[in-house]
Order: sequence, then C-alpha cells, then structure tokens
Amino acid sequence: KNLDTNFTRSQDSDAGGRFAFLQMPPGRYTVTASKPGFSTIVQENMELTVGQALSLPISMRVSGITEEVTVSAEPIEVTRVESSVTLNELTVSNTPVLGRKFEDLLTLTPGVGIVQGPDGDEINFAGQRGIFNNISLDGGDYNNGFFGEQVGGQRAAVDISMEAVREFQVVATGASAEFGRTAGGVVNVVTKSGTNDIHGSLFHYQRLEGLTSNTSDGKPLQDFRREQSGGSIGGPIVRDKAFFFGTFEQIFENLRRDNLSTAIGTPCSISAPVVGVNDTAIAGSADCQRLALTNFFKTRFGQDENRPVIHSINNSAALGRFDWNLTPKNSIGVSYNFDYSKNTNQTFDVPTYGNSANGIEGPSKINVVNGNLFTTVSATKLNEFHMSYSRENRPRNAVSSKVPDTAMGFATTFRFGQPYFLEPAIDELFWRTDLSDKFSIIKGAHNIKFGGGWVHSVNTQVFRGFFTGRYIFSDVVGFLHYASPASLGSGYGPRAAVCGNGTWINFGQTCPGGSAPNTPMLLYLQHAALSGPTTDAAGASSIKNEDYGLFLQDSWKATRNLTLNYGLRWEAQIFPDPTLDPAKTAYGPYLSNPLFPSDGTIHNQKKMFQPRLGFAWDAAGNGRSVLRGSWGIYNARQNMLTQVGAITTNGIQQQSIAAGGFPGGFFNTAGGDLPTYPGVVVPPSIPAGTLPVGAGVTVFS
Repeated sequence: KNLDTNFTRSQDSDAGGRFAFLQMPPGRYTVTASKPGFSTIVQENMELTVGQALSLPISMRVSGITEEVTVSAEPIEVTRVESSVTLNELTVSNTPVLGRKFEDLLTLTPGVGIVQGPDGDEINFAGQRGIFNNISLDGGDYNNGFFGEQVGGQRAAVDISMEAVREFQVVATGASAEFGRTAGGVVNVVTKSGTNDIHGSLFHYQRLEGLTSNTSDGKPLQDFRREQSGGSIGGPIVRDKAFFFGTFEQIFENLRRDNLSTAIGTPCSISAPVVGVNDTAIAGSADCQRLALTNFFKTRFGQDENRPVIHSINNSAALGRFDWNLTPKNSIGVSYNFDYSKNTNQTFDVPTYGNSANGIEGPSKINVVNGNLFTTVSATKLNEFHMSYSRENRPRNAVSSKVPDTAMGFATTFRFGQPYFLEPAIDELFWRTDLSDKFSIIKGAHNIKFGGGWVHSVNTQVFRGFFTGRYIFSDVVGFLHYASPASLGSGYGPRAAVCGNGTWINFGQTCPGGSAPNTPMLLYLQHAALSGPTTDAAGASSIKNEDYGLFLQDSWKATRNLTLNYGLRWEAQIFPDPTLDPAKTAYGPYLSNPLFPSDGTIHNQKKMFQPRLGFAWDAAGNGRSVLRGSWGIYNARQNMLTQVGAITTNGIQQQSIAAGGFPGGFFNTAGGDLPTYPGVVVPPSIPAGTLPVGAGVTVFS
C-alpha cells in the first residue's frame, strides 16, 4: 500500500513462496504478508525508488501475533546486476546545486563528469562521448536527436525545474537489454505526482556579486545579479483515484564583463595608436593592440567594440502532471513540460573578444508531452505503454554587426564580428515522437520482459555558416594593414604584403633584399550556393530518422543468493535519402569505381544485435554485500548533426571557397585576388555536372 496515494496491489505467492509486484510507482509503502494460522508480517516505510528491484525476505511463524517491522536503512539490492545509483527525493531536494539544474546532480555518481560537447556542457559516463547517452523522462524518450543531448540542450539554464524532479536513476554500465540507443549511460528521471494531501512549495534564490567569491583570475564579478524563484503545488482531484501536480520556475540573470573596455596588462603608452605610424608599439603591447583595434572598428564601421559585454539569462520552466487510477488494474499518467530560454551574449565569454563577437541563444521554446498506461493483466503479467512527443524550436542569432567573423593573433587572440556558425542566424526546429510497449511475466523464478519501440525524428534548419565569410589573420598589425582601404597607399588593402624586414608593400612589388612577401591573412573561408550568390536554400535541410528496437530479457533467480540477467536487443536506424539521385550528381561517374569511398548514400543500420549478460551474487546470503558483473554489446544512435553536413556541404547544395597565403604569394579557390575586408568573394557559378573546387564527400561506413 502506497502511504501517499493509498494505491494498493495484492497477490498470492507461488508454491515456492515467491512473489513479485511489477512496475510499482516510486514512493513509500507498507508491505503486509499474512496467511491463516501464521503470524502477520507488516513492514512499514519501505522506500521504493525508480528502477529499484527491492528484495523482501519474509519468514512467517506459526502464531497469532502480528509482527511489525519499521524499515529505516535502505536495503542492498542483491538482485540488481547493473552498476547504477538512484538519487532519491531527499538527495534531490536537499543537495545544494548552484543553478538548480538536475543534470548537475549526476556528478554525484561514480564515473560521471561534465565535459565540453558540440553544444555546451555534456554528460560523460566512464569516458564515453556525451552524445552516446540515453535520457528518459517518466518512461518516455527525452533526447534531442540532432545534437545527441537531452531535450532543451545544455544552453538552457534549466530545462526541467528541480522542484518537479522526484528522483532519478543513473545506470553507468551494465544496462539490461531493455535499454537501448546508448553506448554511454542511461538516466531515468521521474517527476513528482500529487498525493491525497495538498502539498506546495515556494522558493526564491538570490545571488549577488557581494556574496560571490572572485573568479579564478582574482577579479570580482561585476554587476552580477541572479534571481531564481518558483513553486509547486500538488494534491488530490479525487482521493485515492486522481491526482495533480504542477511547478513553475523563473530565472533572471545579468553579468557585466569588461572585455575590451579596460586595459590588458600594462597600459599602452600611446592613447590612440595608429597603423602605419605606431606599428612597433602595436606589435609589442597587447593593450596597444586593444586600443588600435577598437579605434579602427569605431572609425571604420561605427562599432563600439570597447563597451562592456552584458550577459543576460531569461529562462522559464513549467511542468504539469496528472495521474489517474482508472480501475484497480489500469492507471494512466500524463505530463507536459514547457521551457522558454533566451540567453544574450552567452555564446562566448572570452575577455579579449569584442562585444560583436557573440550570439543570442534563443528565444527557445521547448514542449514535451508524456503519456503512460499501466495495465495489470494478472498477478504475474503487466503491460506498460509509453508515448512521448517533443517539439524544440531553438533559433540562434548573432549579435548585430557590420563585419564577419574576424580573428587575429596567437599569444593574445582577438575576435570581432558575427560568429561564423551564427551568420546571421540559425533557424532550427526539431520534432520527436516515441512509442514503446513492454510486457512483463513472472513465471516461477523467472521475470521475463519483452517489448519494442519506435522513435520518429525530424530536424528542419537553415544553417548559414560561413555565408558572410570568416577571416583569420596572423597578428593585429597585419589585420590593420589588410583591412584598411587600399587608397591609403602601398601596404594597405587586400594586396598588402609584409617583407622579411617588416617593410609593407603590395603584391607585385619587390621586397628590399629580395625576400619573399607574405600576406597577413592566414585563411579565409566562405560557403556559397552552386549558382553563385548565397541564398537560404544553400543552407537548408530537412531530414528525418526512424529508430526501431526490440528486446527480450529474463531475470532468473537461479538460487536464493544468485540472480542472472540475460537478454538480446535488436535495433535499426533508418537514415534520410539523398536530396538528389547520386547517379545524377557530379560525382555520379565515380560511383562505379571501387576506389571511390562512397555510393552516395548513408547506409541504414539494420543489424544492430546486442546480447547482454549480467549477474548479482550475494555470496554470504545475508543481504549485506553483493558482487555484480556484466557484459554486453551496446550500439549508440548516430546523431543527426553528423548527417546534415553530408547533405548541405556535399558539393551539390553548397560550394566552399578558401583563400589565404603561402610564402611569396596567395591563393583563392574562386580565382582572382584575395577578398576585400569585410566583403565576400563573388562565388563562381558551377556548371551542371561538375564539382566545385575542393568539394568533399562524407563517407559513412
């Protein structure tokens, strides 16, 4: 009997005295064992957590006296074969977490860390890549199939309010055949539900610069303020029958970074260093470089790159849940999670970047719906059906700027303009539908479980990366010479070159002493349409994936103190078709050549067979210690980020242009001179049936 909702389930043991209750909701329980002529055993306050297999050895004596046992310590799971940790409600609600993001609690489990991923911080299990993980919310899929992370991504300050999380299970290694699409870890998150009593909470957390320690460089935070508030409420709609729960959380944060508004190291001895006049001073002082650059961008483009950068966060998260015990044998649960996030100047936080070298993450809007139906067919048979649907609208925009992504220098690296991967915006929309069904049967000492699932994923985006070009220069002096108007004379503009003795000339002129002239531009990159001028169509893609999975497993209690778990899982991932028939593309004639590494398609994966085996041995038989071991094959899902590049940058939809220098000269794959800053190269029109220069073919093996 659940002590919070009065949910009750009963059954008879078999001839061997074995009994099992399948898929019980997490919570506090009272377990009562009775038989005429024997003493009644009552075990109070049994805490059942997500994914837990709780063993209850019960010994009944001939007597008319009732025995009551109050459980306070958490028993060891002597039948669990996987390496997992459950963070219960007490841990979730009382552990201090700086940002109140539940993912940060994962680091409390052995072998789990946070590393840098393709879209921010990423969860790492035992050294495996973060994109290999599988996260579920109330039994439904909670993954973003494009980046290979949880729904909402790592850039949202909060994707699920901590106030909504009851507990979660972290399976680091040894997951059974039931769990798939992962070669890393498995995280099962369970949200709170209502009970027969009305409960609520209110909270407000405030962080101010005066209460925050200095950063690693010894400097205090400036104009820092974070306000995080929210609450929850839950209770009965119909006692013992239907329950509700809801929570809301809001975050506002502001932080000022001085960046290029303050001196770098020793202040420059010149108040306004100018290229061509103070080249030596600029080359020898990081602060002189700062002043020369900020003055240049202000004079030439009207951009105030010496203003402080204001980082701001605006994040809202809401969750509602409804649970209904339809009949003694059927119960449903439905939840809806919404997240809004807009983070300004959160793309970069580098002190030597100008305020134009940043982005606006959002406004993102995340919607997730989960539904579960549990049906008790009999005392030994149970069916569970899960459905989830998510829709993620995650635009990203560059901060307004008149110049493209521009970087220069090595010892001190400066950067200005629209980040090349946000030029000027990314439009991204991701849908995901997940349907799964699992059936459990208890037969003697065997707990047999089988089922399957289908995940449908669609990602639509316009990626304008490199559309306005990216410039990389060797040093600040070189950039200032290159980016200044050619009308200033020899040594300025895109034909500017520096000689071995530091003299500036134009290509075509001779260096003193006969040394070779070199361009200060190391590399220029640009993407364009095959027809010439770049359009959104060149960066547009709409791809879908279909994932299928089937499994069969058995947990066999071979002896009183030995449990074996074995099973087989099969998965398939169906990839998008080519946008054009490979035979009709420019590389079509090469497809019959055995030396050509591709047939122009992404091969569907339909043979991912994954056997699993594990054991749990209570050697002493006293429930105080257990030895676990597992072996298996695990196949991770290939995220869609790796697929979309093969569609848009394949020499069919886009062409790539590169320019730069080499000793004594320069190159431009589009032909002609180097580009005039801050402009782009005029892309050539590629004739039908030919590949652009440097086109690559992505190979999937």
